[in-house]
Amino acid sequence: MKEELELRNEISALVHKIVVLVRKERTIPREQIFILINLLEKFREFSKGREVIPKRMAYELFYLYTNVSSQLSYNKYEDTSIFTELYMAITSVFNDGLYNKE
Repeated sequence: MKEELELRNEISALVHKIVVLVRKERTIPREQIFILINLLEKFREFSKGREVIPKRMAYELFYLYTNVSSQLSYNKYEDTSIFTELYMAITSVFNDGLYNKE
């Protein structure tokens, strides 16, 4: 299993990559978002039972969420299922009781 810091750094790097693609190329990189969702599920093992997560991580996830939301609205994507999955993955990091797969 990866160490928490290593996993957080990997999540951070992927968030930045996704945001650049969303803002620069005006596309939703579905493949990278699915990878991020899997990483967030792994991070839940570390965040489970905690009252707080790192401020930087919370900011990056919020920033990603708002950028993807804006891009979906701008391009009027019909399939928003990836957005729903991203939302569920992000909120599950903040709250242990939400979207439990156990």
